[in-house]
Amino acid sequence: MNAPENSIRSETPETARGRLFLATWALFLFLAFLVPGILLGSAQRLHKFESSEQQRAQIDPQAREPGLTAADSSVPEGARPVEVTAGVYVERIIALSIKDFEWKVEFYVWFRWEGDQIRLEDGFEVVDGTIESAKKEREEVVSGAHYELYRVVAQMTKFFDVARFPRDDHLLTINIETPAYRRNELLFRADAENSAVSSRVRVPGYVVERMMTVEKPHAYKTGRGDPQIAPGTKTTYSQLRCGLAIRRPDAGLYVKMFQALFVACGIALLALFIKPTDVDPRFGLGVGALFAGVANSYVTSALIPDTGTMTLADVVNGVGIAVILLSLVQSTISLYLFDRRGDEPLSRRFDRLSFWILLAGAVALNAALFAAAG
Repeated sequence: MNAPENSIRSETPETARGRLFLATWALFLFLAFLVPGILLGSAQRLHKFESSEQQRAQIDPQAREPGLTAADSSVPEGARPVEVTAGVYVERIIALSIKDFEWKVEFYVWFRWEGDQIRLEDGFEVVDGTIESAKKEREEVVSGAHYELYRVVAQMTKFFDVARFPRDDHLLTINIETPAYRRNELLFRADAENSAVSSRVRVPGYVVERMMTVEKPHAYKTGRGDPQIAPGTKTTYSQLRCGLAIRRPDAGLYVKMFQALFVACGIALLALFIKPTDVDPRFGLGVGALFAGVANSYVTSALIPDTGTMTLADVVNGVGIAVILLSLVQSTISLYLFDRRGDEPLSRRFDRLSFWILLAGAVALNAALFAAAG
């Protein structure tokens, strides 16, 4: 019956202050991971939602694309546009560079229409791209029904959204228009049934998830000086749009990019088991890990364009560097407790507590970011 009372009486003010100190430090670390985790995870989820909505608008014939001139999907009253059935078969993606905002593609495109009101030979273009070659593979005219097939190689410009890199996904679009004919003169009908992507198509680091082909009105804020159009009049063209959705298939690139950073964080945390008064190894491991983390940040930054956007890669590197910095702060406090205060037991408990919280917090925060971005 006296044991509990004796243990209560044996607790000194120094022990009580030590427990309060450890609890305060634990709370600080908990909040240091929780608050950034909520904010950064929410930002990644928001980027994912915005990217999904933007891609949906790009391939939805009725949706207005943010930042582009609004186009009327209806045909003007009295207009009798020639309906041209068109489709695309993607043969290969020759190159893709996120850093250079470009990709190169080889594809077949075909057109079918009735009558002789229009001519498509050398009369189509690729919007947001340059046709490097367009070879007519086949041409037929049977009872007024025209059929033309072209093999095209085009260099495309694409402003990739890198906010979730390396957990990003993109919609690669091939946009075909006829500059000689406005939408009231020529109206594409997407041949979605025959449009496809070759099973040989490969994009390093990505998988091709699906392909969609639609007709979408595309408006310009000018009549391009056409004397038959009043100045300031908006002109609309029929656009055949083929979209290839690509995404990262797994965590392979993620682990490959950050394995050096994760090892550096582990080394910094292992230093917490070294006696604080052994200053050289205790602080040397952390400082070396800090330099490794900064170097990894430079390496990963070279993989993406300089857009000023805080990417997932930047966030993960920042979290790793912050964990290493916290381990150095912890070592400094632990050295003070051990050497200046002479409280070796408290210093040891402080080291063990810090190791497990920092390890669990770093793992949980990285897992949350990975899941939120995917």
